[in-house]
Amino acid sequence: MANVRIDAQGVPKAPVYEGTTPVLHRAGLTGADSADPASASDGLDCVGYRNVRFDLDTSGSVGLTALTIQLLAWNPTAAKYFRGAERRFDQDDLAANPVPSLEAEVRGAIVFLKVVQATATSLSLSVYASLS
Repeated sequence: MANVRIDAQGVPKAPVYEGTTPVLHRAGLTGADSADPASASDGLDCVGYRNVRFDLDTSGSVGLTALTIQLLAWNPTAAKYFRGAERRFDQDDLAANPVPSLEAEVRGAIVFLKVVQATATSLSLSVYASLS
């Protein structure tokens, strides 16, 4: 049973979500990924967690005008990643916030955040992940 908060009368209020300390998921990216990863070992194991928050640090990039990322989920039966939701950040988004974050529901899967496209004079991207 999930942990729940109890009110003054002993009635459950809502689930309690414990977050993890952010971990480095990917570092030193200088361009888009040319292919999906080949194995589950490249992904982030989210067993026991429902959500993941990815923090994207593009602050070291020069001339970054567009970034498209996509969530991949590992299918152990097929032994490959399947493509999920995609998110595009345009020049205005990145200028206003060079360190955006996004959340995804993962339900215990092994996931990987793929860089689909990046337009920059010099890309410098690190991705951190925390689970809840």
